[in-house]
Amino acid sequence: GYTLENDIIGKISAKNVQQFTQQFIVGGQPSENDLVILSKSGVKTVINLRGDGEFNDFNEKEKVEALGMNYISIPIAGSSGINNTNLKLFSKAIANQEQAFVHCASGNRVGAMFALDAHFNHNNNLEEALTVGKKSGLTRLESTVRNVINNKKKKNEK
Repeated sequence: GYTLENDIIGKISAKNVQQFTQQFIVGGQPSENDLVILSKSGVKTVINLRGDGEFNDFNEKEKVEALGMNYISIPIAGSSGINNTNLKLFSKAIANQEQAFVHCASGNRVGAMFALDAHFNHNNNLEEALTVGKKSGLTRLESTVRNVINNKKKKNEK
């Protein structure tokens, strides 16, 4: 596996940045300088969960690609975007084994998607999935995640 030196996390200005697993750094919106630091540290892919038009300070896709990293956008517009359609896209995006930085504005949507991934793709129960979510940034969207998981269970029981 790979490990990033902890000082990388300290150098990044984005909100709530943390090393979630060996493969994933998670957090809020990176600055252009953050992207330079991430690329130098071995990150190969940036996964952006922000909605279309939510961020216009610089062209993130162009900056990421100019630094030689892959850019994946999965626009999740608030709680309505925490759903199984976006989960399929998210699961596909995180399936490769490369080092990745996964972000939204604050990290909340990132945690929500890792929680759903833990439940639906890795057989974690609701509480385990929420723990994974909180470790990766989940805060205000906890009730949304609970609803998505509980509604899916009800459908399967019918």
